Amino acid sequence: MQDILSVSFGAVLGGNIRFIIYKELQRLKLSKSLCIFIINTFSSFLLGLSLSIISRITFYGFSNKLVLFFSIGLLGSISTFSTFVYDLFDFFLRKKIISAVKLYFISIFSGVVALTFGFFLGNQ
Repeated sequence: MQDILSVSFGAVLGGNIRFIIYKELQRLKLSKSLCIFIINTFSSFLLGLSLSIISRITFYGFSNKLVLFFSIGLLGSISTFSTFVYDLFDFFLRKKIISAVKLYFISIFSGVVALTFGFFLGNQ
């Protein structure tokens, strides 16, 4: 039950943080796809950073609770995979195939690079 609560509390906090970040990015007049791209890349960076730091904390089972709360709950809710997939679907429906392919490859590439950068930065 504690595991479920850890993920749930992280998810509630992460969903609200995502909403606030998204609204702030919209105020800058960025497109919806760019807002989602920025949020997902930032979340990937934080995931890499947190996994590298959390992997060094191994006392009293505290590490597992941190992973559940922070990595799965919080960062899982900050990232917006379902919105990313919907944006791809929407581009395909509007027959903007080139835009969909660019969004897909740029998002996946930047997410992996951000996660890797965060991971290596956390191991310094």
